[in-house]
Amino acid sequence: MELHIKILGILYLISGILAIFGGIVILVLFAVGGILAGEARILPILAIIATVVGCFLLTIGCAKLICGWGLLARKKWSRVFAIIMAIIGLISIPFGTALGIYALWILFKPEAERLLA
Repeated sequence: MELHIKILGILYLISGILAIFGGIVILVLFAVGGILAGEARILPILAIIATVVGCFLLTIGCAKLICGWGLLARKKWSRVFAIIMAIIGLISIPFGTALGIYALWILFKPEAERLLA
């Protein structure tokens, strides 16, 4: 069970890094794309979309990093936090769904509850 929790923590760290990278890329690409488009009407729309999506990905990415760190450090709060992150991730098809199912499968076992208590 310790190995599964370690793997889950690493997967959350990787997923968090990818989400943060994606958020930064969206913020930069939408801003550059809006400037290169040269249309004054498009720039505010792209800025709003980029800000909302980019900030959402940055927030989720940071939460996943914290979750992964908590699991690897065997923090007491990490089990509940990982369950919440897994449920949120279920709507992100296909990788978030797979990670969410794996996380829920691991974290609802009594051994995981004892290990992270």
